[in-house]
Amino acid sequence: MRESKIALALLGILAFVALGFLLQTLKPILLPFVVAVFLAQLFSPLNKALQRRRVPAAISVLLVLALVTGVLALLSMVIYSSANSFTAALPTYQGRLKAMVQGISNWVGGYSPALQAQIQHWKWDESVKVSSLPGFLAATVGSFLLLFNDAFLIILFLVFLLVGSEGFPKKLRRAMPDQAERVAEVKTNIEVQVRKYLLTKTLINLVNGTTVGCLMWGFGVDFPLLWGFLTFLSHYIPNFGAVISVGVPTIFIFLQLSPGKALLVSLLNLAVQFTIGNALEPRVMGSSLDLSPLLVLVSLIFWGWLWGPWGMVLSVPITSTLKIVCENVTALQPLAVLMSGDEGG
Repeated sequence: MRESKIALALLGILAFVALGFLLQTLKPILLPFVVAVFLAQLFSPLNKALQRRRVPAAISVLLVLALVTGVLALLSMVIYSSANSFTAALPTYQGRLKAMVQGISNWVGGYSPALQAQIQHWKWDESVKVSSLPGFLAATVGSFLLLFNDAFLIILFLVFLLVGSEGFPKKLRRAMPDQAERVAEVKTNIEVQVRKYLLTKTLINLVNGTTVGCLMWGFGVDFPLLWGFLTFLSHYIPNFGAVISVGVPTIFIFLQLSPGKALLVSLLNLAVQFTIGNALEPRVMGSSLDLSPLLVLVSLIFWGWLWGPWGMVLSVPITSTLKIVCENVTALQPLAVLMSGDEGG
């Protein structure tokens, strides 16, 4: 009995490794497909609304595809233009960093010459190089732009998802006449909950990103579109996303603005994101999708390792979708409880 359990555990580990290898190998196909699935959930209400207004199915699908194509094109233009401007300005930020470190060293030297000598010995102005970021930035932005280069594949998957969803109930009734009603009910519950989560989360992130972008623009901070887009994407990752969307802009805000103004903008940025993330979002979304913090971290690492930056952004939506599926399938409900946070289940 004990040997069979050990063998089962080893088989589980091998299956997990094989699944990870398969997901990584099929990334060029699976990543666009997953994005298309989430886009289908986001835009299917629009498609159904158009058909309720007696717009032909083919025309409604074409209109949705035109809208999705416009959104993808706009996002790719924002990322590309912001990344180019940001990369071009990095040498300027490097000079400001050196001046800031030198100013801090001189200020410290007025109180402790020994500590000043230690700071200069460490050569912080050389070890902390803002200009070393272009390689990392190029790799990160390149990952996002590569997905937009696969826009045709995303659109193709989206077409089949939108068109195929219409005839699925009839196929289900023919394939499973006895259980069709129960399966259709579970499928509908899953789709409704996933769509509600994705729409709500996307709208909240859009409000968050737009507010941060306007705040940066109002105070004359460089690259407000970049910081707004960073906020929009990073808040798909609970807790960790807020650290990214507040911490990264703060560094460059202090390199650009005077200390007092930089502190004010950074505190306002923190206040905006804290208010939206901890006051508005829980009221709107509730705690039904509360995930274990450990599960969020493991999911972030796993999907980030598999699919890079896009995997990090999609990690929590994928995990939340899996939890919703487990909640609606009786045999998998214990897994949903284990995936919940302290308040869940």
